[in-house]
Amino acid sequence: MMRTFKNIFWILLLAAIALGFAASARYFPGTAVFTAANTEAKMTLSVFALLLIALVAALIVFWRIIGMLTGIPSRWSNWREQSRENRSLAALQTATLALHEGRWTHADKAVKIAAKHPNAAGLAALLGAESAHAQDKPDQATSWLNQLDGLPDAAEFDDAQAMLHADMALAAGDASAALGHLDGVSHQLRKHSLRYRDLLVQSHAGAGHWHEVLQIALDKKWQAPIATKNKWHSDAIVGLIQDESSTAAYLSSLYKDMPDGVRADDALMQAYTQALTALNAKGQARRVIEEGMRHTWRPVLLQNYVQAADDDSLTAQLKMLDAWEQQRTADNQPDAALYCAAGQLCYRATIWGRAKVRFQESLAIAPSVIAHHGLALTYRALEDDTHANEEDRKAAALAVL
Repeated sequence: MMRTFKNIFWILLLAAIALGFAASARYFPGTAVFTAANTEAKMTLSVFALLLIALVAALIVFWRIIGMLTGIPSRWSNWREQSRENRSLAALQTATLALHEGRWTHADKAVKIAAKHPNAAGLAALLGAESAHAQDKPDQATSWLNQLDGLPDAAEFDDAQAMLHADMALAAGDASAALGHLDGVSHQLRKHSLRYRDLLVQSHAGAGHWHEVLQIALDKKWQAPIATKNKWHSDAIVGLIQDESSTAAYLSSLYKDMPDGVRADDALMQAYTQALTALNAKGQARRVIEEGMRHTWRPVLLQNYVQAADDDSLTAQLKMLDAWEQQRTADNQPDAALYCAAGQLCYRATIWGRAKVRFQESLAIAPSVIAHHGLALTYRALEDDTHANEEDRKAAALAVL
C-alpha cells in the first residue's frame, strides 16, 4: 500500500513540474541551444522540459532495473530459506499430529525433515525423543535428546528435557534417577506443571517414599484436580499400609486425614481394614466399616467386617447386620453377600440353625464358594456329614470356574 502511494506521489510531482514548464514556456517563451563540436541543436523550452522529464524518468527506470537485477541473488536466497523454513514448520506439524495419533513411522520421518532447519531443530529433537520413548527405544530417545545440548537455544528445552529423562527413568524402573532429573527443573515448572507433580508422585512412589506422596496429596498450595489428589492420597495410604513398621495408632491418624473421596474407594478401605485387623485393632476396623456403610451400601466390605469380629463383638455385629438387612429389604434389594456374612457370624456364635438358614438364603440369590463352604461347616456342626460333603463338592466346583 505504501509503495502505491509513493508511486502516485512521484507521478503527480512529475506532472506538476511538466505543467509548470509548459506554463512558463507560454508566458516566457525562449529557446534552448546546445552546441557540441560543429553541431548546434535548438529547441523551445517546453520541448526541452519534456525531454528532461523523459530523461529523468528513463534514468529512474534504468536504476530500478539495475537494483532489481542486482537483488535477484539475495531474493533467491531468501526465497530458498523461507521455503526451507516453511517445510520444517509443516514437518513439525505433521510430526506432532502423528505423535499424538500413534503413527510412529510418520512422526520419525517428519522430525528428521524438521531437524534440518536451525529454527526447528530443538523442537524436532524433543518430538523425536518423545516418539522414540513411546516406541520403547531408549537409546534412540537419548540420541535425540543429546542433539539439544549443542543448539544455541538449548536452555529453552531444559525443563522439557528433564521431564522426558524422568519419564524414561521411570519406564526403566529407576525411580531414584527420575527424582534426580526432576530436581533440576525450574521453579516455574514446579509451581505450575501438573505433569511435573504427577511424575514426582510416581517417582516417590517408585522409590517407596510414601510419606512424601502423602504430603504432596495434602498440600493445599498445589492446585491439582480433586480426583487426582485423591488418587495420590489413596496410593500413599496403600503404600503406608504395606509398611510393616506402621502401627494401629498411625493408621488411625491417616484415617482422620482422609477426604471423603478417598474413603469412598472400596479397594482402599478393604486394604485399610485388613491392615487394622492384622494389627489386632479389630474394633477400629469395625467402626471404619460401619461408618463407610452409613450412607452407601458397600457389600465388598462385608467380608472384612466378618474378619474383624471377635468373641465380644458378635452380638453387636449381628444386630448391625439385621439393621442393614431391614434397610435392604425395605428397598427391595436383598443381598447375597449380606446373608452370607450373617451366616458366618452366626456360625462363629454357634447359632447353627440360624447360620444354616442365612447360608441357604444367600445361595438362593447367588451361589458362592464362601456360602457353600460355610454351609458345609454348619452341616458338620449339626452332624450332617452327607449334606456337608455335598456342599463341599459344590464349593469345589465353583472354585474351579
